Amino acid sequence: MLRKPLALCMLLALCHGLAPAQDQAPVVGRWKRLSSTIEHQGQKVDMHAALVQQRPCAAKIRYVITADGKYQLDASQSGCDEKYRGIQERLHSKMRWKVEGQRITLSTTDFAVGQTYLFSISGDKMTWTGTEGQGVSVYQRE
Repeated sequence: MLRKPLALCMLLALCHGLAPAQDQAPVVGRWKRLSSTIEHQGQKVDMHAALVQQRPCAAKIRYVITADGKYQLDASQSGCDEKYRGIQERLHSKMRWKVEGQRITLSTTDFAVGQTYLFSISGDKMTWTGTEGQGVSVYQRE
């Protein structure tokens, strides 16, 4: 008996934009990048590992995906020098995200232009696979 009123309430909430988007909820959170692999001249190269080798503080940078559509880089606890931290945080300051099915798109131009990835989540790991040759990035939820 309760199912019909509950279903009606959920339907009304969806029509009025009050219910959270179920397909977006899994990506919201604080993430650390584990790897970012591209293929170059037939070989896989982990660009994140190369960055961390040059700048060990980059291993402590976090990516924050908020429910209100922001995709921010947080280097405040990384130990990176102020100049590098400022540059990285500014690069991400206007970044927005949206999910459509299993695709996540990042953009600083209200999605007139953006980068789209197929994503999957398994346990505390999220994998992004570029749809235009951007490679594969793996993140871990904190």
